[in-house]
Amino acid sequence: MTALDQRRREAASTAAVTRELRRAPGWMGRNRDRTPPIAMAILLVTHGLAHFVGVVAAFDAFEANEELEYLGGTWMIGNDLVIGLLGMAWATLGLAFVFAAVAVVTEFRGWERSLILLGTLSTALCVLALWAAWIGIIVNAVIVVVAVVSSNERLPGPPRVAI
Repeated sequence: MTALDQRRREAASTAAVTRELRRAPGWMGRNRDRTPPIAMAILLVTHGLAHFVGVVAAFDAFEANEELEYLGGTWMIGNDLVIGLLGMAWATLGLAFVFAAVAVVTEFRGWERSLILLGTLSTALCVLALWAAWIGIIVNAVIVVVAVVSSNERLPGPPRVAI
């Protein structure tokens, strides 16, 4: 076997390994810095847990038969059903943020779109709970901006395909 044939064979095997690594999920074989996804996951878990403050407030008001202040005090909610539904909405979004953190760390396909949706829904809930949840609006804005930048998509419109 000539030296040229041996170099061609080595190049072909290297290209095959490179192709396989490109297909593998990020946590399986790529050597790159994992700090950004882990930092984002920590932010998401913390934000998800912070949603449970809204759950506690709703169910405390439900239990004490008190009204909740929403929209900066202009909307007083005293109906037990609505208070319970708002508490469940806070809890659902809180759990969804924790699951989204797992999706970010494992690089689950479509995590960017789910974060855009979660951030938008959470912002709507935080606007309802003004001024008690004003910090959530800022955190949601950061989450949505990171998701949009990470997705490398123009919204609205079809996703771009990298070639």
